[in-house]
Amino acid sequence: MSDNNPDVAVRSKPIFERHFQTLLLTLVAGLIAWQGMTTLKLSESSARQDERVSHLIGLTEQLRQDLRAMDSQYLPRREAEMHRNETRSKLDALESRVSRLEAVQ
Repeated sequence: MSDNNPDVAVRSKPIFERHFQTLLLTLVAGLIAWQGMTTLKLSESSARQDERVSHLIGLTEQLRQDLRAMDSQYLPRREAEMHRNETRSKLDALESRVSRLEAVQ
């Protein structure tokens, strides 16, 4: 009698299906939760990175302003080379004069 009992065959299939559906539902809920946490972490990381970039932009602007302010305090490279060459020529002229004076004595 138990072999022909239709209740046993009908009950085993829905129980398995319910467990399988519960497992799939748990898996889907876990994936949704994981996706939510990942999205939250990425948005926090993006916000931090945006803050860093804005800070670096501010620093860059400050450096540009500092360079513009200091621009009048320094000579351009060509002018510095010209000044150095003039100083060397004057020094060479003085050294030659000293050498001539020492040779005379």
